[in-house]
Amino acid sequence: MTQTRCVIRKGRTEDALYTMAIAKELLSEGYGLKHHSEFHDSLEKERAWISRYEEPEFFLVAEMDGDVVGFLNFDLGALSSTKHQGTFGVSVKRGRRNKGTGRKLVGAMIDRCRRTAGIDIIRLNVLESNARAIHLYESLDFQKEGCFQDYIRKNGRSENLIHMALHLHSY
Repeated sequence: MTQTRCVIRKGRTEDALYTMAIAKELLSEGYGLKHHSEFHDSLEKERAWISRYEEPEFFLVAEMDGDVVGFLNFDLGALSSTKHQGTFGVSVKRGRRNKGTGRKLVGAMIDRCRRTAGIDIIRLNVLESNARAIHLYESLDFQKEGCFQDYIRKNGRSENLIHMALHLHSY
């Protein structure tokens, strides 16, 4: 039996159909902060979102046999005083979860950030109920820095949001 290899590469606008499908799948499962109505409603908007990523910000995809099975977007702080840190979001297709795809994406992001001058902190927010994701981040040395109580109210329930960070360099 041949083992399929997961390749992490720079995302392209041609990946938009795949990334939209993955994001919609996650939203339908209750992950993420957005409602379906707040998500990109067209392929053109998804392509525009992907194309806006320019160094040092970036958009990565995980690909297996020509199929995009996950993606990660990394955004720097918007202000000159916050450009030393960035935030990210990662999404993995249902059939590829718990198989190392998310770990590969986050690992590639960490490596890239370590090689980029000026990026000292990687931050993320994760729903408290997403224990698998929290376990992954903790295994990669992210630390919990806070909790936003009753941060979202979706589908008739309230949920806390955990804030985590990885400090790459001491200042």
